[in-house]
Amino acid sequence: MTVAFLGLFLLFSSGCGAVPECPLEISPQRAVVRYGDPVTVNCTATQTARGMGWEATVGSTGMKTGVQSVIWNVSSLTDWTAEPKCFGNFFTEPKQCRKNLNISLYKYPDTVSLSSVNQPVQMVEGRQYQLQCEVQSIAPVQYLTVNWYRGQTLIHSQDFSHNTTRTPVNVSATLLFTPDRAHSGQRLTCEAELNLGPEGPQLPPANQSDPLRITVLYKPQFVQSNESLSLVAGGSVVLNCSAEGSPLPQYHWRYLEAPNVRDSSTGGWSVVNITAATPENSGRYTCTARNVLGDTARTFTLTVEQKSRDISRIVIPVVAVCLVAVVGIVIYKMKH
Repeated sequence: MTVAFLGLFLLFSSGCGAVPECPLEISPQRAVVRYGDPVTVNCTATQTARGMGWEATVGSTGMKTGVQSVIWNVSSLTDWTAEPKCFGNFFTEPKQCRKNLNISLYKYPDTVSLSSVNQPVQMVEGRQYQLQCEVQSIAPVQYLTVNWYRGQTLIHSQDFSHNTTRTPVNVSATLLFTPDRAHSGQRLTCEAELNLGPEGPQLPPANQSDPLRITVLYKPQFVQSNESLSLVAGGSVVLNCSAEGSPLPQYHWRYLEAPNVRDSSTGGWSVVNITAATPENSGRYTCTARNVLGDTARTFTLTVEQKSRDISRIVIPVVAVCLVAVVGIVIYKMKH
């Protein structure tokens, strides 16, 4: 009974022993191949083999005997479904085994283009816009990263690692963009980048869209606040009204009209010229800057002061007259 039990235990133990590791080594362990390029991979047996070879939809070698290595070689790889396997038959355990080649067949995109879904190149400050980057015919998409740039600044990245499709596909990446006035005149671009790892190209070509040059529109805004000025009658002054805005604002003045007051506009500013000012020119001069997005106003408060009279011109003649009168009275009394 005991002998029988021991025999069963030994049989069971031998059947549950660890499976020897497959004595095949593939070099390189991962092949990264551009669509249509040649590829060569070597498979070597680390123990004596009865025979070995490659199984593949393209470049299959069949069983080769009396060898310790076998090469998988394809002059132009175009099979997106290729899954080469190196197999070996051995005199000792494991009697048979195989290893799969980790292969990535890749293709750069045909085109990369950028468009705005709901507005082309003119954007209003503070509004959100949806930009779309179209990448045509790229593989494998799981290694794709779409980068968004404003000028030379990277502003967003999107990867597609969840998509394991091996054949070329078209993909669309979206960016929600909120512009401000500092972005006006800058260029937006998107770039398709294949990150194929250390086995892939280390300086892949830049597959970038044509730039989208943006103009940011915003309502007028004055850099300076309201202003109060004082002027002596007879003097002149220029009131300068200049606002930032896109598109350039138009200007309108509101003030008490007078013959010596004139306003004019040119380019991005407007002025009021007051010459030979009088106290009647005192008051408010309000400039309104307006474009399609709104308007804003700035007020100048002007005070024109009357000239002070020269008292000496009055006092001296009066004193002189008084002195003459006093002298005359004294002389008169002395004679009488």
